[in-house]
Amino acid sequence: SRTIHLVKLFPLCVCEQIIKNDKGYAVDRDVYFSIDRFPEYLSLSGRKQDDNLAGSRVDVDPKKLNDADFALWKAAKEGEPSWESPWGDGRPGWHIECSAMSARYLGHVFDIHGGGEDLIFPHHESELAQSRAAYPESEVKCWMHNGFINNRGEKMSKSANNFVTIRSIMTQYHPMALRFFLVRAHYKSDMNNSDEALEIASDRVYYIYKTLHDCDETVSLYREENISVPVPAEEQKLVDGKLILFLIVVKVWML
Repeated sequence: SRTIHLVKLFPLCVCEQIIKNDKGYAVDRDVYFSIDRFPEYLSLSGRKQDDNLAGSRVDVDPKKLNDADFALWKAAKEGEPSWESPWGDGRPGWHIECSAMSARYLGHVFDIHGGGEDLIFPHHESELAQSRAAYPESEVKCWMHNGFINNRGEKMSKSANNFVTIRSIMTQYHPMALRFFLVRAHYKSDMNNSDEALEIASDRVYYIYKTLHDCDETVSLYREENISVPVPAEEQKLVDGKLILFLIVVKVWML
């Protein structure tokens, strides 16, 4: 099936290419990425090797060359799905799936790669290392890691059952109020969702629409009465330029 083809074939190809380029190694039925053979590792997160101890999905295993080496392919365990491979039945590691799918469907060069700030390490760090180890031409021109939207001071998550859906917010607030709430802070900053914050956003959106409406009403009166107010050419040019910029910003914001 397409699912089996996706899960098995693409990660296998990347794993084999990494081993071929001497950036990975097989031990028994597991395959690991060797961080010591890839000096660029940790260049994305800026971490130090001393900080890169086992943990965060990296298991301590005496078979590893370095405790921080992470799994590219894991040997099959009872009760888990598995597929055939040159190293025995197993399944892809956590990071290799992203490298495999992106290389297959999106190519090796990304203009923008995004994700939550919690993915910088180890996931994106490992994904980038795998991709470059297999295909040296792999590149991400711009990484964008966003902050979290917390709910009343706590990180939203399914496990905590404290998440709020966009659909539920739309039953109480205008979509533009939510958009205004989200764009008022830098994308890297954490934000705190609350009824109070959305009420403030709603008021400000109303003020923007009311101001635009009042301006349109005033301009319409001048048009209907054919009132002409002479304006110096330089001032008119300045006003026209700022008006065009303002309309562009408003149009983009309302898309």
